[in-house]
Amino acid sequence: MELNGEKKVEFIELVYDLIFVYLIGRNASLLDRLEGGFITTETFVNYLICSLIIIQIWNYSTLFINRFGRNGISDKVMLLVNMFLLYIIGTNIGHGWDMNYSAFMGAWCLILLNLALQYLLKLRAAEDESCRKYIRQHICLLIVQAAYIGASILIHTMTGAVIGQWAVFIGIAAIPFLSKIPTNFGHLTERVMLYVVFTFGEMIIIVAEYFTNGFSFEALYFALVSFLIVAGLFFSYGYVYDRLLDRSGERSGSAYMLLHVLIILSLSCVTTSMEFMRDPGVSSLSKTLMLVIALLVFFLCLALTERWSCRQYRMPVRFLLLLAAEFIVFAAAMVLSAGSGGYVTAAIALAFVYIQLGTLLLSGRNTLRRE
Repeated sequence: MELNGEKKVEFIELVYDLIFVYLIGRNASLLDRLEGGFITTETFVNYLICSLIIIQIWNYSTLFINRFGRNGISDKVMLLVNMFLLYIIGTNIGHGWDMNYSAFMGAWCLILLNLALQYLLKLRAAEDESCRKYIRQHICLLIVQAAYIGASILIHTMTGAVIGQWAVFIGIAAIPFLSKIPTNFGHLTERVMLYVVFTFGEMIIIVAEYFTNGFSFEALYFALVSFLIVAGLFFSYGYVYDRLLDRSGERSGSAYMLLHVLIILSLSCVTTSMEFMRDPGVSSLSKTLMLVIALLVFFLCLALTERWSCRQYRMPVRFLLLLAAEFIVFAAAMVLSAGSGGYVTAAIALAFVYIQLGTLLLSGRNTLRRE
């Protein structure tokens, strides 16, 4: 399978990715249900699973296009069909899986079958045996997932049981057992970057919503702090992508995409916690913990991208201990400030983001380029 040379992101891929802007916003609405000022465990689990479903669909499509896409008619038809089916999924995202269950699961099932059909069409032209094995494995995986979802629709119709959402873990569990063939890493990283940028776009929309109830000092303060937090996170990711990431060569890309699942989820949780920051109906401890965990996960994931860096990091132990101390002090300060009405909490989060950005810039400039 030839992957050498530049593979650009096609226009149809950009149009397809835009549907995920809509899905990101719809999925975030799952967290609007509160009980006693807290997000219930059931609600948060539903949010995470729905996020994984959406990201997994995007991952499947992206990896297929990256490895086998030729911008032909069948590729475009596949993306357009999946795009319409994703509208159905987004429309039927609700607070419980039993709400419009058949429509949500039916659309998901058809997306998987559509992808399986595309792999089947590529199987005929594949000559390399390792490539044929990879294609057959993915056809089997997609059909098994689709069959499970289809069976869950019948079970729900007869018994009311809701089990279809667990199909996402079939795909996750299968990852270690799938054949590893290279991707065009430059194209893959660009597609992933665009998804992250769309997530930042949703964060910008949340900042604008601070002014929906009129202009005031409180609205201005939280809007400004939130905007600066978004900017700091954006520049942190942008610096890693533009200056540190080695996008050349051919790699499997699986670990890189899995890491970005956590980055995207963490950014979504930052968005939600900022949205809750001014809401007195949300427990201060609940929204503070969400923001703390989300920011820590984001910067930890950025640190783990060192694996794909064009620079060789040689950080002394005391520097790593200093970073760990920063994380602990940040978490403690955030929890202690949870009852401040959000003003102090937001300021501490802002300071932490820019301290990490500064650390990232300094560490990047004081490292050696890899051989």
